[in-house]
Amino acid sequence: MTDENFDDIHRKFLKHFSNGITHNLILWIISKECIHGYGIMKKLEEFFSFEGAECEMKINSSKVYPILSKMEDKGLIVGEWKVNEKNKSAKYYSITDDGAKVLNKLQAHLSSILENPSWLAFYEDMTGLVINYEKRN
Repeated sequence: MTDENFDDIHRKFLKHFSNGITHNLILWIISKECIHGYGIMKKLEEFFSFEGAECEMKINSSKVYPILSKMEDKGLIVGEWKVNEKNKSAKYYSITDDGAKVLNKLQAHLSSILENPSWLAFYEDMTGLVINYEKRN
């Protein structure tokens, strides 16, 4: 396999990873604060910019706004037009009760994953980190 083919495969794997988790991250970000689309994109960049990475995952409006629209259509979030800190009109998003229920189900699912020895072995092998089983709350 050439380096070029390997780089292409690497980029595709990262793109699939990014696409799969972005919806969940957006819902979680909105659950923390009422926030506009640009603010969501800035927070997502913190998740997807890896220092020293060969392939950075890009977050842009053509990816985020369609997700926000779908989440709004499904009743997971609600958008409200407000004036932002720059005195411009922006749509701010907040989570709905249904969105909070979805997020709670996701939290339960992730908790069960961390109790599964196969997932733990995968995570530890891929990251070199050992999971600490202590609960925060």
